[in-house]
Amino acid sequence: MNVRLRKLGKGGYYFAVIRYKVTDGSGRTKRKETSVPLETTSKTEAMVAFGKVVKDVKAGRVALPGATSSKRLSLAEATEQFLTSKSHLRSKTQRAYRIALKGLKKHAPPGLMCAHLNASHVRKAVEAPKETTLKDGTVKVEPVKLATKRHRRRHLGVFCRWAVERGYLGKNPIGEVKLPKAGKSKPAFLNPKELERILIAIDSHVEMKRAGGHIRDGEVLWLKDLILVTVGTGMRLGEVCALRWRDVDFESGFIAIRNTEDFTTKSGDERWIPLVGDALDVLRRRNEARTDDLDGPALTYGDGRPIVPSYASKRFKKFVRLAKLDERFKFHSLRHTTASWLTMKGVSPAIIQQILGHADISTTMIYAHLAPETMKRAMQTAFGEGET
Repeated sequence: MNVRLRKLGKGGYYFAVIRYKVTDGSGRTKRKETSVPLETTSKTEAMVAFGKVVKDVKAGRVALPGATSSKRLSLAEATEQFLTSKSHLRSKTQRAYRIALKGLKKHAPPGLMCAHLNASHVRKAVEAPKETTLKDGTVKVEPVKLATKRHRRRHLGVFCRWAVERGYLGKNPIGEVKLPKAGKSKPAFLNPKELERILIAIDSHVEMKRAGGHIRDGEVLWLKDLILVTVGTGMRLGEVCALRWRDVDFESGFIAIRNTEDFTTKSGDERWIPLVGDALDVLRRRNEARTDDLDGPALTYGDGRPIVPSYASKRFKKFVRLAKLDERFKFHSLRHTTASWLTMKGVSPAIIQQILGHADISTTMIYAHLAPETMKRAMQTAFGEGET
């Protein structure tokens, strides 16, 4: 058995890699490998954590897949240990794991040992209906969408794999939990008239509230600014809410999307986005009126507080309904709108990928069907127009 220190990619996290041998039921010896996340990108911190792992391995305190585990954990204990191992992830991701595991524990027998977890328990958690307690104390039960079931299954699959790797679970049951394949749907995006209807709905709401004396200056209008900056840059909701003045360079005309202590981009990569049009006008106006330092948020509520992404998403949905638009539209549709408009203007997928920060260009290519004339011109350039 040996233990080695390994780093996952440039600027990535460190892991302790354990290589060992196990004997199967026929007496044959096999080489196996597992890893322990050290949860740091600092080599100095990793060396300290690595030393502790080496000691734990020698003392037999590390569960090795395929080997007999020296410790049996209850499902509740295993889920807590798993969540601790994921504490370095974004808060939104941690919350998704926490919700999925809460459902698993709810639908498993009380006191179930992790080693006894099976496909039946997982299936119940995946397919469970949504339960909402109303004000009168009654419980409203609603079926969940296939997308929700797939979301639950994906997160529970990660937990089960983690439990198998550490020897707490003999077999991953997730493979026995089958769901129908989701059909590929085209991303919903707004056309200019639909976007204008949402902005008008916000203005109308403000005027109605102001006439009745029920609204403060700037309230809800912050959402217009948020929408215009998002459409004009293609930023994700979390990115635009985390934007700071130090990331806005009016001189060069670019916005920097950076990783900070409080925020990490979805792909983990930083990028620069051109600042033009309505997005530039909004930020210039706000910059002229601001009184805080460069560390302050570029977009805020009317009273200057940072915008909470989940609240912004709910408010956007309200005005989609007031504008009597398709229920499919949600805040993320604004990002699809950016990509779709760029595609229809003939911008290359490679450029759109850079602007939106897609890790894989295949994600960007889902918009390619919106530019048939661009594809046609490219073919004509390469092969000619043909005889008429």
